[in-house]
Amino acid sequence: MKKIIIVLFLFAAFNCKAQLANTKWKATLNINGDVATLFDFGKDTLKITAFTNGVTIENMVYAIVDSTLTLKKTEGQSDCDNDVMGKYKVSVIANALSIKLIADACDDRSSVLNNTVYTKFDWPATAKVDEAVLKQYAGIYAMDAGHKITITVENGRLMADSKTNIPVKTEIFAVNESTFIFHFGEITLRFVKDATGKVSKFVVHQDGKDYDWIKSN
Repeated sequence: MKKIIIVLFLFAAFNCKAQLANTKWKATLNINGDVATLFDFGKDTLKITAFTNGVTIENMVYAIVDSTLTLKKTEGQSDCDNDVMGKYKVSVIANALSIKLIADACDDRSSVLNNTVYTKFDWPATAKVDEAVLKQYAGIYAMDAGHKITITVENGRLMADSKTNIPVKTEIFAVNESTFIFHFGEITLRFVKDATGKVSKFVVHQDGKDYDWIKSN
């Protein structure tokens, strides 16, 4: 009987971590006001970012034993010391993740995470686009004189960079040959060709509105 109990205990601990590893979860947290956030669990790391712009809120290492989640900060915006460990009870039911405080000396973390519920999230599937097609999109695009985005192709990936609109240079992911998405916010970017077949602009769709960005070269 003891062997069966031990096996069931190990399975439960493994199953909970397996449900979180390499998954993403979305929730609105009270961080100086309501902030839509994305929790990105790796094998043993947790990245918390602002959903709307991808800015890092906190990076942590985590472990799970018997449905107890332990967290330690590696870098981020909270006042938590990196050596302070937080312990939380976690449960995953269908597409909902709940986190409840067990013990955490860092109030800045526990006040945000305690009694929160997260919804499982994933980005749309990506499409493979030939690099020759991607190179047609490279260039500088402007919405107006104060807003410019530079599109480049790097190692077969389409990258976007802007001092005014994007926190850091970031990859944009193909939904189809002409439509791409950022892995933050709900932003689509569709490249448009003119009558001669050359790329003349891209159209950004965000918050129910479309914005034209004209290619300058």
